[in-house]
Amino acid sequence: MRYNKTHYDTVTDAWTYMLGDNLHYGYFDPPELDLKDATDKLIDSLASMASIDADTSVLDVGCGIGSPAFYLHRRFGCRVTGITTSVRGVEIAREKSEAYGISESVRFRVADAMDNGFPDDTFDIAWVMESSHLMRDKGRLFAESYRVLKNHGCILLCDLILIEEFGIEEIFKYRTELAILEKSFGKAKMETLEFYERKLSEQGFQDVEVVDISAKVTRTLAEWKKNTVSNKDRILRFLDEEAIDDFLRACDILSAFFHDRVLGYGQAKGVKRL
Repeated sequence: MRYNKTHYDTVTDAWTYMLGDNLHYGYFDPPELDLKDATDKLIDSLASMASIDADTSVLDVGCGIGSPAFYLHRRFGCRVTGITTSVRGVEIAREKSEAYGISESVRFRVADAMDNGFPDDTFDIAWVMESSHLMRDKGRLFAESYRVLKNHGCILLCDLILIEEFGIEEIFKYRTELAILEKSFGKAKMETLEFYERKLSEQGFQDVEVVDISAKVTRTLAEWKKNTVSNKDRILRFLDEEAIDDFLRACDILSAFFHDRVLGYGQAKGVKRL
């Protein structure tokens, strides 16, 4: 994540108007959900893959501005520690945690997911929501997550995925589109669900499960565009016209990629068993 740090410090404030406070895709089931409810529903969907209660300790890897962490705490009463390399993200998240009066239970720090600094066997859940695609060495991410999980702890992950492996031919074919996506969303390394399944197993996780939920999240891109157009005056305090236009084009590219089954969206779970 380190190489995206400056990018996310720059866009975080603008993205709250463009993507909403959760800063992630929505799970539109039922289809008529608004974006806020759909982004909460994605958290519910991922959380349903494990057992979470008031005794659960969660490491939120790539925590954004803390909104999913706050939601998990409100719903389950669990303790959450969020980490991100974005200084601005942690600043906003800490301010909110203090304002909500839950800073003893929901904490945030600047840390790298590849080397997070926590002791072994600390957490029950490693929550990796839309951050893994920003990390090239996913094996290292999974190994570090495995290390800090307690026995019988789970990694829960959701993210953009490739439907099929990209080779040189595909990279060349989509080079223009990929460059626009990188400008708006940062440098990414997406993989297939099969890759996630294999890599989690290689790092020692058992009972690995993966599921493609692409059809449930596709509407997110239209909602992001709608937010961007309606909030443009506010967004211009943080981004210029060119960056806004690039973002709108990026949403169109992602929509086309989803439609053509170039990209999709998946969830994964793995259990640490000693």
